[in-house]
Amino acid sequence: MNAAKMPPDPFAPLTSIDDGSGRLRRIVVVGGGTAGWMTAIYLNRIVRPWSCQVTLVESASIGTIGVGEATIPSLVEFLRILRLDETAFMQATAATYKLAIRFEDWLGEGSNHWHPFGAVGAPFNGLDLFHSWFRRRREAASALSYTDHSLQVALCLENKAPAPLRGMSPILEQGSYAYHLDAGAFATYLKGAATQEGVAHIFGNVEHVALAPDGAIAHVDIGAGRRIEADLFIDASGFSGLLIEKALGDRWIDWSDQMLCDRAVAMPLPKGDTFAPYTRSTALSAGWSWTIPLSTRTGNGYVYSSAHLSDDAAVETLIKRSGLPKARAADPRFLKIRVGRRSQFWLRNCVAVGLSSGFVEPLESTGIHLIQQAAMTLAHFLPDRRFDPALSRAFNQRMARVFDEVRDFIVLHYWLAKRDEPFWRESRAVALTGSLRELIELYDETGRFDLARLGLFAPPSYYSILAGSGRLPRRLVVEAEAAPPGQIWHYLDTVRAENRRFVSQMPNQAQYLAEINRRTL
Repeated sequence: MNAAKMPPDPFAPLTSIDDGSGRLRRIVVVGGGTAGWMTAIYLNRIVRPWSCQVTLVESASIGTIGVGEATIPSLVEFLRILRLDETAFMQATAATYKLAIRFEDWLGEGSNHWHPFGAVGAPFNGLDLFHSWFRRRREAASALSYTDHSLQVALCLENKAPAPLRGMSPILEQGSYAYHLDAGAFATYLKGAATQEGVAHIFGNVEHVALAPDGAIAHVDIGAGRRIEADLFIDASGFSGLLIEKALGDRWIDWSDQMLCDRAVAMPLPKGDTFAPYTRSTALSAGWSWTIPLSTRTGNGYVYSSAHLSDDAAVETLIKRSGLPKARAADPRFLKIRVGRRSQFWLRNCVAVGLSSGFVEPLESTGIHLIQQAAMTLAHFLPDRRFDPALSRAFNQRMARVFDEVRDFIVLHYWLAKRDEPFWRESRAVALTGSLRELIELYDETGRFDLARLGLFAPPSYYSILAGSGRLPRRLVVEAEAAPPGQIWHYLDTVRAENRRFVSQMPNQAQYLAEINRRTL
């Protein structure tokens, strides 16, 4: 029997493992949690054919930060690319299906509107269903909303799963769904998969970052006389930005003048019985609360502005809303939010991911997506040891666009809100970026979007939020006026009838989760 192959020594000098190819020899990820482990496992899949060692260094004393446990459909793509079993993933992370976000009280007490995943119906005459819906609303005074034609919303209204107990469905095939999950358990799950595939895991605290003459990072001292070299360093150290900011001095672009929430408090609740397949975002006096059903507990918290609400008052609000006993006031989990992004996400031989790269409040559940986007984009532009500046320039431009789009989409929610407390009036009064103002102006005329400028959020997302908030275009597009009204009305009715038929055949999510969690890992 052959002896087992020994893993590479993560502390070996890089010169001792130089094969002369110019390829990266070692990548070091500083920081664990979701950001560190998502990046480590993804990059390892890319570079292991080169015998490049990926090493993750995390502190045993510093915990990870997370204010929510909701995701968007891009995570489905991530799991599928890595060929990770969905059932095993859901069992390990207490995951439930998420099909939409329901915004409650944003337009006043008792109001609600939806942001579903995926398309809303199918196109008609080459146009999004929105334009047919808008024509019917104008000409036939239809009371139906745009998202009343969404299959995902129809499932949400009955707490249904998006697939039969055993088998596939169009939603699963298209990946137009996401998950609620335990973020800490997700990091642990990824850690297990990554280390099994050869990622080295080391505990240590960054005590010193040594720079080379050219200003790049030469090595990191991690305590006990240990130092580790790498060609490429990934900063997943959270808001502290130990490498990208403290060592390399990259500038932080502050967005607190555009998004006023700078605090969050989480107070989990016991698991429910129905497991709604959607996230609830409820507007409160100084921000909004989240309700996220997991299979083992219910995520519960409040994102708020400290200029409009004290920490104690935020906790009292959650206790009152949740029916918790006063004793639970002793265990809230607080997070100070630093809203903004890096000036350069990739600087010299260091790339920031997760909170070290930027943060936008979790209203649209984009936190894990931004980590994933950084890892996948870095893999796309992965350098050799020359570190051609064209690669970092392209990476920085792409990540800036992603963050800026998420920022604009979040600000849009506040700008459309109709509550009258001081926090909400001030949120509506923030200066809109030029990109967001142009998007609104174009939509206001005929419901058009400049598709070349959209990225993460497709037109149905914008239609759901804009029309759901009561903002409608001034007139119809020309193409929407061409079809006979009867054809349009029939098409819209058919979409809803097909949705009802599909929903009637699906199990409720509680049944589906019970089946998943009975399966063997």
